[in-house]
Amino acid sequence: MNVVRKKSINPLVSIIIVNWNGIALLQECLEAILRQTYANYEIILVDNASHDGSVYFVQTNYTQIRLIPLCENTGFTGGNLAGFKEATGEYIVLLNNDAVLIDCWLEEMVATLLSDTKVGFCSSKIIISGSNKVDSVGDTFTTAFTGTKTGEYESESKFVLKRFVQGACAAAVIYKREMLDHIGFLDEDFFFNHEDTDLNLRAWLSGWMCIFVPTAVVYHKVSASVGELSDTGVYYFSRNNVWVWIKNTPPEFLIRYLPQRIIYELSSFAFFCIKKGKWGPFLRGKIDAIRKIPVMLKKRKKVQALVRLSPSEIKSGLMPISSYLLLRLQNIK
Repeated sequence: MNVVRKKSINPLVSIIIVNWNGIALLQECLEAILRQTYANYEIILVDNASHDGSVYFVQTNYTQIRLIPLCENTGFTGGNLAGFKEATGEYIVLLNNDAVLIDCWLEEMVATLLSDTKVGFCSSKIIISGSNKVDSVGDTFTTAFTGTKTGEYESESKFVLKRFVQGACAAAVIYKREMLDHIGFLDEDFFFNHEDTDLNLRAWLSGWMCIFVPTAVVYHKVSASVGELSDTGVYYFSRNNVWVWIKNTPPEFLIRYLPQRIIYELSSFAFFCIKKGKWGPFLRGKIDAIRKIPVMLKKRKKVQALVRLSPSEIKSGLMPISSYLLLRLQNIK
């Protein structure tokens, strides 16, 4: 007999924040949460073995927060997995320590999730801190089965209406636990980077919907934790996007869009290695991605069993790789 969970009209929300040497960011992030107009939430802060006094700062100043200090740096995925194990909420929020919510953010997100049983998660209007430019209003998938931010570097004034998007940036996102129980949470092997793309693809392919909520505004100090185009970021970008492709691409699209995937890989090589000189971390990422292909193939079986969209629905939802590359060229730095 199937057990039907009773849905709350005022669901508890578990807000998970992963911190690594982010003491300079924590106060602004945490104070914004404490000002939320929606009051039924718990805060879980996972510290990834910081050595900057972050743990003492939280223990001293925020006794209402559930603190989970880890003995080693387990990355964004490991930290959130540790927080998820302790979370008791019906809804799960992931929030970067360099993100600051407006006061009604949680109220707007919860109201949207409650409005439709088919909606499994919501994306925020994430604005680059100190500007009126968008960091992300959601994710879009390409024919190379990569994810890219929707609205990146565009004026935030262009995005004022709710709409369906294919995924959400995990810098500030809310999920129904029901959806995560169905498709799984973050993949612990990813450590950092593309972990949200992997989850987004699983959700989209299995038929869950994501809504962009324009009134749920977040100000994001982009790359404040790791640094823009750091060796660490390039390595995990290079490695993990291969795993996203292997795990999530339905069989017929592996062949159909193989040329697009090759074009994507060549363009990434040109940007990171030739233009930016990041040969070492980029190539190490590819080598390590290949080494773990057998593990990803095992995970692929479970992911493919979840797919509910038809081939035509998948095809119509993908951005052509040519459109993606033109967009990247416009925003290239």
